[in-house]
Amino acid sequence: MRETLQSLNLHDLNVLSALLQDGSVTKAAERMGQSQPAVSRTLRRLREVLDDPLFVRSGRRLAPTERAAALRAPLREILAQVARIDAATAFDPVRDERTFTIACADCLPPVFLPMLIERLAAAGPRIRVRLRLIDPAFDIGQALEEGRLDLVVNNSPRPREDLRIGALYTDEVVCLMRATHPLAPGKRVTLGRYLEARHLAPQPSSMSELGPVDGELARAGYRRQIVATVPEFNQVPYVLARTDLLFTTGRRFAEHCARLMPLVLLPAPPEFPPMRFYQLWHERDHTSAANRWLRRQVLEVSQAM
Repeated sequence: MRETLQSLNLHDLNVLSALLQDGSVTKAAERMGQSQPAVSRTLRRLREVLDDPLFVRSGRRLAPTERAAALRAPLREILAQVARIDAATAFDPVRDERTFTIACADCLPPVFLPMLIERLAAAGPRIRVRLRLIDPAFDIGQALEEGRLDLVVNNSPRPREDLRIGALYTDEVVCLMRATHPLAPGKRVTLGRYLEARHLAPQPSSMSELGPVDGELARAGYRRQIVATVPEFNQVPYVLARTDLLFTTGRRFAEHCARLMPLVLLPAPPEFPPMRFYQLWHERDHTSAANRWLRRQVLEVSQAM
């Protein structure tokens, strides 16, 4: 059964438009950034679907047949309509007004959010960004689904089928402690000493899931002794400076704290895999030009740290 006109796609129509403009398969291929054989294959398909030669050789050029010439005006209008649709769905940070709402884990390296805000603020005069922390009472999956969030940056991916995930970076797991801590003279904290130690931990970001540290311990059948929790990571160095508690975190955050306070860090037990950080977004925003742009900014900032 011969294909109908409705079976033509936008690529087919663009090739036909280029051939009408250039009168040459070679020039049409150059215009579209394709190979000459690819354009020739599309022309054969067009001839079959439209049941017409469409172009005949006239000297060095391809001259349109009556059928092809009659398609010039409607084709121009179709592609103009498509261009208007593209313009309506495109995103230009210099021109467009947009507020991006991002939920972030508190354990991100301290330079990450300042670099991201700097980048977004410089992208356009009407770009705004609102950041919020992830806490147990906040359902990030529902917020993404309802459009109250554009993106989540976290080290604990959520297993929902309607959420997309993109890897950002990995970070070595280390133990942070004050310089006079009994473990400080060592080169690495063994699992046995780790489990014997008293720990400081962040407030859980989810009521239903363990964090990456306690989740990894639970999978191996272990549980650490958490003496205290803090609601924000910026309180960690001040607590550690006054106690013999141990704090488990990524190397980037720990090194920042050690530069500010009399703290030291040691590699965590080798049983801990690296922390992996991700960005999450909802399926509904996967093809959004604005969301794609935002995800690219987040990825590039994470690579520049």
